[in-house]
Amino acid sequence: MRILITSSKTIAILSFIIGTSLFALQLYNKNAYALTTVGILFIGIATVVNSIALLSLVFTALKPSAYRKDLLKTIGMVLLNIPIALLYFYILIEML
Repeated sequence: MRILITSSKTIAILSFIIGTSLFALQLYNKNAYALTTVGILFIGIATVVNSIALLSLVFTALKPSAYRKDLLKTIGMVLLNIPIALLYFYILIEML
């Protein structure tokens, strides 16, 4: 149980750091089309990996457990990446 919580937090934090780094690089290099390709590829991979982590957390949280509070906090942490990614996407689209 602890491994699931720790690995899901790590996935969420790494997704945020990599996504924010790609966003900052795209803001710095507005005409970097190769960076856009890398960003789209990252979004696809991050979506799959984060979805798997999220579903694992949700199904585990549905079972009675002493770790339910930690599971729910971790679910919230994973879900926070969604509005951040949408904000980054909106900013980049508005720059076009």
